[in-house]
Amino acid sequence: MILQRACLFTILLLVAAHVPSTTADWKPAAAPLLTKWAAEVTPDQQAEYPRPTMVRGESSWASLNGLWQFVSNVSDLNTPPFGKTLGEELLVPYPIESPLSGIRRTTDKDYMWMRRTFTSSCANQRTLLHFEAVDWNSTVYVDGRMLGWHAGGYDAFSFDITDILAKSKESPHELLVGVFDPTGPWPIGKQSRGAVTHPGGIRYTCTSGIWQTVWLECVPDVFISDIFNQPSFAEKSVSVTVNVSGALLGSEPAEHAAVDMTVSIIVSIRDADDALRTINGTGSPSSPVKVQIPTDLVRPWSPDSPELYNITAMLISGGKVIDTVDSYFGLRTISVTKDKNGIPRPMLNGEFIFQAGTLDQGFWPDGAYAAPNDNALAYDVQAHKDMGFNMVRKHVKVEPRRWYYHTDRLGLLVWQDMPSAGNQDDVHRQQFAHELTRLVMGRRNHPSIVQWETFNEGWGQASEDFTKSMVQLVQSLDPHRLVDDASGGHCAGAPAWTGGCSGNVTDLHHYSPPASPKVDTADGRVAVLGEFGGILSEVDKHQWAPGHCHAYTKNVDGSGLASLYTTYMSAVGQLRDSAGLCASVYTQITDVETECNGMMSYDRVMKSNATAIAAANKLATKAKVML
Repeated sequence: MILQRACLFTILLLVAAHVPSTTADWKPAAAPLLTKWAAEVTPDQQAEYPRPTMVRGESSWASLNGLWQFVSNVSDLNTPPFGKTLGEELLVPYPIESPLSGIRRTTDKDYMWMRRTFTSSCANQRTLLHFEAVDWNSTVYVDGRMLGWHAGGYDAFSFDITDILAKSKESPHELLVGVFDPTGPWPIGKQSRGAVTHPGGIRYTCTSGIWQTVWLECVPDVFISDIFNQPSFAEKSVSVTVNVSGALLGSEPAEHAAVDMTVSIIVSIRDADDALRTINGTGSPSSPVKVQIPTDLVRPWSPDSPELYNITAMLISGGKVIDTVDSYFGLRTISVTKDKNGIPRPMLNGEFIFQAGTLDQGFWPDGAYAAPNDNALAYDVQAHKDMGFNMVRKHVKVEPRRWYYHTDRLGLLVWQDMPSAGNQDDVHRQQFAHELTRLVMGRRNHPSIVQWETFNEGWGQASEDFTKSMVQLVQSLDPHRLVDDASGGHCAGAPAWTGGCSGNVTDLHHYSPPASPKVDTADGRVAVLGEFGGILSEVDKHQWAPGHCHAYTKNVDGSGLASLYTTYMSAVGQLRDSAGLCASVYTQITDVETECNGMMSYDRVMKSNATAIAAANKLATKAKVML
């Protein structure tokens, strides 16, 4: 694929970054476990392009990852340490609590500073400073000038720093990031400060500060700020919306661009003879450009055949191309249809596919929230495929955009959770809604995502009205996917949890043997088993805290894991036919700290035979249901 090659380039033409003198001396902090990828991590490692669904030319960007100066336990962020050498060094993009940061500790207070210098050369262009994710509230300065602040630990944000760089006489330039992270009650998922020194239970090492790539990008004065792809297998088409920003249009995406500005869309894919074919469309910025796919080029996206089309979007003014970005899409439609017995079934491209997945919490022994590198991210996705899973539930965490790229290209359906929060009052509920909006808008281009999970169990469901309003919010932002009001929630028979029975799904959690919620034929809600299993399996020398493993179901060893899982999936197949069950989520893909119920250990060692697990999954996924 053209896009894949573009995503994998690594260049440093844009920035001659300041590298601290201790680069050769850096090493991870001591930890109970490290994955095999930890040995590949160095302060000067090259980052992959962080935004796979909107790629510019290979000379347009550069990473600011690496060793930064660091200080914590400050009383507040009122006194930025401009021009000062901070006392420690931190390897970005790994959170301070992780071994790969080189620090591995929590802060006694909630405030910290991170600092580095850089030089930039965006000749006759504008310079954007991007942060893929900082947990939780960040204030950013360049050369002593405040750019702004951002609240939210999971979404990307950026600043145009062109004018500041032009006014500054300093070179290299100083980048200073102040972080406030109380680890709750804002959206945090399963992060816990206590787990850093006292691991246990079902909450794990927290993440503070920068935990995804920081990067610079060169763009023209008027540039493509966002691209949104809406595919439809039913209509054999894709609608592409290109939004524009820039100095001439103001800081917000332009609703009405200049009259001479047009958008050209080129969709490409190889035909049956391996010849590259293209389909063109033309339109205006901020308006959908619909491109019809010829019959002989229709390639439906599915787990078994994850075909991706390339998109090139060009912004044209005065007859000249002023900006170009590459993207991709998968041709697929998600819907719900009743089978011959009146049971609602989720449909992928008009076909029911039983979804067998795992609960994936996205924690790493060496990086906490951050995978050691892109190879590690891809490994977890490929491991699902090798074990015959066709779906994953990303549990109360949002991954870097590259993780979703891997699920797109390898073919793994995704149920995406919103990270849980306290939501005790209106202020916190408004922030939850804001971060939920950012989640949907930031990940909606990925064909692998087929379902949004607004809440997990009763976590943060302030009221039935609040739950319903969040479901309606997601449905308004993305009417083309299914929405689960609460995984394991009220409608599945948990009266202590609030629900409201809104959305498209009735979702039961049942430990440990599988079970099915009652099918809702009246409202057409799909019956799914959102969590089950949790089989204990301990691997000697691959435990985070030896002697402290726990799980939902006792078992003996790796062979026992495969045997019991096969029994479970045989029962799941029966529930599919007898009770109308449409999906199952096994807890879980890996151990997480002291929770030892993964198909793999915490450091990603397989506990059982992948072929045996894949055979068990076929018991539920390969049979056909008559519609």
